[in-house]
Amino acid sequence: MAKIDRIMDHIRELQLGTKLSVRTLAKEQNVSDATAYKAIKIMEEEGYLETLPRTGTIRVESEKEKKIESITYKEIIRIIDGELLGGEEGIEKTIYRFNIGAMTIEAMKKYLIVGGLLIVGNRDEVHTIALNMGVGVLITGGFKASEKNVALANRLKLPIISTSYDTFTTASMINRGISENLIKQTIPYVKDIVSNNEAISYLHETDSIGDYRRLSEETLHEKFPVVDSKMTVLGIITPKETLGRHDEDLLRDTMRRVQISITPKSTVSYVAHIMDWENLPLCPVTEDGRLVGVITRTDILKALQERQTKPMETDTIEDRILRSLEFEKRDGRFFYHGLITPEFLDPLGNASRGLLSMLMAKTAITQLQNQYYSCILDKISTDFYEVLGVDSKFTLEVITIKTSKIHSKVDVALKSKNKLIASSRLNIVHTLDD
Repeated sequence: MAKIDRIMDHIRELQLGTKLSVRTLAKEQNVSDATAYKAIKIMEEEGYLETLPRTGTIRVESEKEKKIESITYKEIIRIIDGELLGGEEGIEKTIYRFNIGAMTIEAMKKYLIVGGLLIVGNRDEVHTIALNMGVGVLITGGFKASEKNVALANRLKLPIISTSYDTFTTASMINRGISENLIKQTIPYVKDIVSNNEAISYLHETDSIGDYRRLSEETLHEKFPVVDSKMTVLGIITPKETLGRHDEDLLRDTMRRVQISITPKSTVSYVAHIMDWENLPLCPVTEDGRLVGVITRTDILKALQERQTKPMETDTIEDRILRSLEFEKRDGRFFYHGLITPEFLDPLGNASRGLLSMLMAKTAITQLQNQYYSCILDKISTDFYEVLGVDSKFTLEVITIKTSKIHSKVDVALKSKNKLIASSRLNIVHTLDD
């Protein structure tokens, strides 16, 4: 293996966000500076490296290795209905990590890596530090950035964004957006199959049955699309259409005409439905009216089987918080114990009321789901009396006040150190399990 190939393999194996320089790379790989420089330039062209002002050259995720859960600043702005304050030239960059800025500056620095996004409130000094470390900034609570930091974001081409939502709600929306992207990208599309097809075999309407038989012998296939001189699909030809026909018969007189519109953007499940409904053994794929590929029933079965074997993580932040709660049943009553962590906090540093309301509703519904087939929140009334800070321990006590076949009334009390923090009364509609 040539030296430059060995260096390029080394760069590919580096962790995302790793900084490197010509001199350091040359020393580590025992090569000349010129060889290291050439390798870095090649990897920059291939998208594995990026040079940022005041940061240097870092390892980034190339288009070839992008994961399905990747997300860009532009998508974040859309998900949270955010306002871009600065760094517009960087909105297409991929985000590799999310951090919530609810800790001291020194503690926060340990977790910030180049290519990340910091979700934080109105902390101007923190915004400056994050940008200088190659990290984008998302300001919650509707606060704006200082002119100094907007200018810095523009110079570094790192987005600084503002949203009116609190930290927890913002993080939840982002998490849900990533999950939705994940689901969408695991859905098989026609383009995923057509792009992997070999050269398309097809026949023209002016070809004969003899031409069909010769192409079938050459390719070992029996089903082909039939096109005109402009590559517009007119129909398909299979052994069924050739029965009782002579070699000199033209395909325009014998083919089965089809009038369906399948494009690379169609889902495989939709194509499966069309093929079943129309009883098609083969489905032509067109783009801008021209034939670009074909799909068979075998292709569809393979694609659907592959999707079933793909891991798909769609947990939301709410799901993870609920799983972290410790359940206890005591004297016929039900309790959930938890701890306020940084992801709970609003811009003022207190536990988000929206999150706490969600927890009170979810724990009540979870308790009823042990008895009923389906539970839907109909109405909730919540009163807050105190606030909770980070690292505060809390307990949710769930009490069913009244229940019938179709609905239940539940009270939930949120307490910390025997002090009532909030109380909720919920009406929940449900059905019995058949």
